[in-house]
Amino acid sequence: MELALYHPQFGYYRAADRFGVRGDFYTAEQLQPVFGEAVAHFVEKLTKEQQWDETFGILELGAGRAEMANALARWRYCAVDWNLSPLPSECRGLIFANEFFDALPVHLLAKRDGWKELYVSCDSGALRFSEGELSNAELASYAEAYGANIPEGGLLEACLGVDDWCRRLSMTLSEGNLLIIDYGYQPRELLRFPQGTVLGYSHHRASASVLSNPGERDITAHVNFDWLRTCAERAGFHFHSSYTLAAWLLSIWDEEELGRRWSQADPRWQLQWKQLLFGLGETFTVMRFSQ
Repeated sequence: MELALYHPQFGYYRAADRFGVRGDFYTAEQLQPVFGEAVAHFVEKLTKEQQWDETFGILELGAGRAEMANALARWRYCAVDWNLSPLPSECRGLIFANEFFDALPVHLLAKRDGWKELYVSCDSGALRFSEGELSNAELASYAEAYGANIPEGGLLEACLGVDDWCRRLSMTLSEGNLLIIDYGYQPRELLRFPQGTVLGYSHHRASASVLSNPGERDITAHVNFDWLRTCAERAGFHFHSSYTLAAWLLSIWDEEELGRRWSQADPRWQLQWKQLLFGLGETFTVMRFSQ
């Protein structure tokens, strides 16, 4: 997964622009200017509530085309892409991660009278999965903690990289907030995913065939929000809140302000708002941590 997505020459995210109509998928950041305005207003409220001064900075993880740069230009904005540019030595203010954690490489585990790990092998020029023993003890602990609802023969992903990234972000953020927007599940919901959540995306279509055409399709896995919170708190973050994206958006502007913006907006803005609220609003979760 790491090679297929992030290889410097052949990786999916390195070879071409993958976003928008001509790409393979949309993210909330493509719904501009609405999403940028919403995040900017959230930052305004945050800086006033916590009395931040001119040292306030915004670090965006997995920024891709840095489409938030204009909306957040009034603050010290820094865009960091996965494994491409280094984290700054220090950030005071806000770390913003929109659809970052779902693209981290995962281990794929199979429940077969215990737990096995699925490895990628090559057979007659084609990639396939083959079972083997777990590659490290952390996977056994993860499966024990989160795999109870997986039926025999089912699959479970383990994104151990979440723990490392939370530690790195905690060392980078000297003071401020971590805001995460992503899609995922709570462990009790794993009953809905007996064959796991790893999917490939190509031309706006999802497919379980994640090994075909490596480097030419996106590969993602749903975020385990309970694991994410555990890793964040273990790294020193304090949990603040968790909302659906729809609830979070509706909390940013009060009824009067939203009504004013709606009445003055053009049809494109109104359509983007509907896409955010009703298209992505119940699918995505917004988690906020502080430090």
